[in-house]
Parts: sequence; structure tokens; C-alpha cells
Amino acid sequence: MSVYTNVSDRELAQFLRDYELGDARALTGIPAGVENSNYFLDTDKGRFVLTLFERLPRSKIPYFLALTEWLSLRGIPCPRPMHTVAGNSLGTLCDKPAAIVQRLSGDSIEGRAPSATEISALGELLARMHLAGENFPERHPNPAGFDWWQETARHLVPHLSPEDNTIIAEELAYQRTVRRTPLPGGVVHADLFPDNVLFENGRISGAIDFYYAGDDAWLYDLAVVANSWCSVADGRFDHTLVRGLWHAYVAARPLQAGEEDLWFPLLRAAALRFWLLRLDALHFRRPGAITQCKDPEEYRRILLRRREML
Repeated sequence: MSVYTNVSDRELAQFLRDYELGDARALTGIPAGVENSNYFLDTDKGRFVLTLFERLPRSKIPYFLALTEWLSLRGIPCPRPMHTVAGNSLGTLCDKPAAIVQRLSGDSIEGRAPSATEISALGELLARMHLAGENFPERHPNPAGFDWWQETARHLVPHLSPEDNTIIAEELAYQRTVRRTPLPGGVVHADLFPDNVLFENGRISGAIDFYYAGDDAWLYDLAVVANSWCSVADGRFDHTLVRGLWHAYVAARPLQAGEEDLWFPLLRAAALRFWLLRLDALHFRRPGAITQCKDPEEYRRILLRRREML
């Protein structure tokens, strides 16, 4: 989440006329993240998050809003979209697709390691999220899957060192050999980093930012979480945290035959995906009023450590 588009008071007031949320009291830009323009929005009727979609085509956005509504109705603490008087969850603001969603209480623990209780709660939540989304009727292949990796890697070639290009090419070649089709799957969050999980009084109060969600192997989603929550500064795992995450997840969703064999390849896949994402954000940076570019080197280190595990 970032701010690339400034919203004037007049534009916001006009946008809110389609809702029954009252008048705006405050609009505050959110600097975290990289894809969309996000604001905390306070109105007469409550506290919300306003998102202007900077890259996603309008036709793709209803999937994400429908997904979070589906999950919310099934007990997953995620942001429920607000609907206009006409029943629409997607509108237009500053000539861009825009939506208002529920603002959940709590705070992230970004910047510190999770406790044993917190990592266990996360593993259980992820498993429940996967099961809750199993029957979601819309299909949406992971938008940042293997084809995206290849395309992004090609664009990055002139911007990277020969060594980094070699590492990426080797990893792409390796991932082509990994057979993932037998793996159980469905909806995955695909970006459940510490800044996308909220805690309140020691419990998870929210999972946010589903705009990378899609259909993929559930174990891949667990790998994304393991890399982002359980890695130390040099890229190695904190094995106590990984075990806590793993055991909590499989207690809520027991693995099927053959899943565990692909754990290490999927850890590498998840590391490659976020290294490429951060390299892309760094070298093809977009102008914005408030923007944040996360360090690609973190995921380079994680990928190299995961390659040592096989």
C-alpha cells in the first residue's frame, strides 16, 4: 500500500455521495506497500480504508472484493467491502477504480519477531483461510505465478549484475522441473507478510491486502508466510518459529500425500517471487506522493539460503 494519487476534498465528497457513510472527517495516506494508493478514511459513520487501484484493470478488481466478502462471511477476519446505495462495491475516483473497505482494529507486529503464540495463531488462521476459500466459485490463477516470474526476469536483465541474472536463470530452470499439479490448492493470499496481519490483545484481529490473491497450491502460500515471518537477517530460518507455524497449520489442515515432499522447492519459489517483485519495484519505480520500496536484497539472501536446503 502506498499513495500515488492525491485525492482532493471535493473529489472525495463527490465520491462519498454514492454511499451511506456520512461526510468525510479525515483522510490520511498510508505509506506501506507498493501497488495501490491507500488512505485511512474517517467518516460520520465509522473508520474505513479507501483504495485507488493504480495497476489492476477494472475488470479484475471485483474478484478481490468478492473474495474478501466471502471469507469475511465465513469467519475470516478480513476487510469487508462497503457497498454503494446501488449495491456496487467498486466505483471511480480521480479517474481510477476505487473501493472502500472496512478498517479492522489492531496493529501489525512488523519490525519484530513473532512470539510462539502469534506464529501459531498465524498458522491456524492461514489454514482456516484456505479451507474457507475452498468453495469460492470464482477462478483466478495466481497473477504472480511462473509466467510472471519469466516476464519480469526478462525485463530486469539489463538492470542486474551478471551474477544476479545467473541466479535467477538457474532458479527459473529449477522451478520448471517442479511438478505442482498434484498439490491441493485453491484461494491463496500470496502476500500475508507481517504488515498484512493485525493483532489486538494477543489475538489476530485482521488479515488485509488481498490484491495478490489467486488460485495456487496452499503449501505455496504457507511457504510465503514461512519466508516472511520466520527468517532472520542473513536469510536463515528461525527453526523454532518455522516449526510453530508448520505444526499449527497442519493441525488445522492436515497435509495430503506428497505435499511435504515439495516444501523446500516451494520455499525457493516463494523467495524467487518476492525477490523479483522487489527488483521490479526498485528498477521500474513509479512516482507517488508517498511511496515505499522494500529491499530486494532481503529476498536474495532468503533465496540463496533456501537453495542450500536441498
